[in-house]
Amino acid sequence: MRIWIYLLVAVSVVQAEPLAMLLKKIPKSPLYLSQTAAIEADAAQERAEALPDGWQIGTDLAYADVKDGSDNGAEYGVRLGRDFSLHYPTLHELLRQSRHYARMRKTAVKNRLKAKVWYLYHDYCLTMRAIQAKGELGVVYDEMARHIDKGVRFGEFDASKSIMAHLALENLNLQIAELDSRLKEYEARIEAIVPFDGQFACRLRQPDIDAFFNPERSALWPMLRARTQNAKARMKKAAERVPLLGVEGAYTDELDTRRYTLSLTLPLAFGAKNEAERAAAMQRYEAARRELEAFKNRYAQQTRALKQRLEIYLRHVKAGEKSIALSSDTLIEQSRMRFKAGEESLIGMLKAAETKLQMIETILNLKQSRLEAVYRYLDEYAVDPEGAMQ
Repeated sequence: MRIWIYLLVAVSVVQAEPLAMLLKKIPKSPLYLSQTAAIEADAAQERAEALPDGWQIGTDLAYADVKDGSDNGAEYGVRLGRDFSLHYPTLHELLRQSRHYARMRKTAVKNRLKAKVWYLYHDYCLTMRAIQAKGELGVVYDEMARHIDKGVRFGEFDASKSIMAHLALENLNLQIAELDSRLKEYEARIEAIVPFDGQFACRLRQPDIDAFFNPERSALWPMLRARTQNAKARMKKAAERVPLLGVEGAYTDELDTRRYTLSLTLPLAFGAKNEAERAAAMQRYEAARRELEAFKNRYAQQTRALKQRLEIYLRHVKAGEKSIALSSDTLIEQSRMRFKAGEESLIGMLKAAETKLQMIETILNLKQSRLEAVYRYLDEYAVDPEGAMQ
């Protein structure tokens, strides 16, 4: 009876949410919002470090004790000042690049989460189809067990044949139970990213594979380029020898004088600490630039390798899948008819069914390997899979 339960579960998912709806939920998911909040915090910290200090106010209180005893009393003063950037275009460019880099980082996070949901959804559906295929085969196992049980009652088979048939049926049930447990794991992993109703439609559309390989769909390329520009702007700012102009106005009320003062200061960016900061900024820029160059080479090589792998799959495996499945179905049906007619042994019938089970596992593993390869590519290069779905 368990076989029928799994078949009903498999059929019941047709009313659930499709993949496109799950992907649209990602920008509002708690996981995405928490990761982008951390990115915004980094960007805010970087802007805070780049901006000059704000206005500062100070006061002085004093008591004057004149030696000749005349005009003893209190004195006080008030100061107001701040630093101004002497290279506002450089500062403006740094802040602009910082905001742009933060946006690119958030896009990369979103694309990677989309790729994760895309992968889990497809793996879920592959597993669901494996359950359906094994469930359909379970009908054959169940019919075979009932036929042998009937034969045992009428003395046509010995009891060992019944035990063997029921063990085969129970083994199939265990395989289906293991796949069902895998489904629950996929559901939990997706729910950790986006909320959903607990079921999937499994209405898969064939993706436009060539769209995956379009560099414009990769958020990693513009993110690395933005980081390089950001590092370049920081290096340029660190190279300024006279970065700030300090302006301070003061008012002092002395015993016999009111004094107004305007002070200008030019902090000079010289010394071992400043030189070390400039060297560090230059190294960060050089590292970002080299990583961008390495990305170009790695992207080209891995794209070419994955294309070749997928072409082999489409050319050989997909075509052979139909013929192999058809052959195994024909083998089972013929063995089934001969077994019921008494022309096929139980062992022969079980071997035919086991061949079908092995083919289901082979096809499932092959598709999962292909899916895993595509997902690793999407994740590494932060490719948005949503636009590639037809």
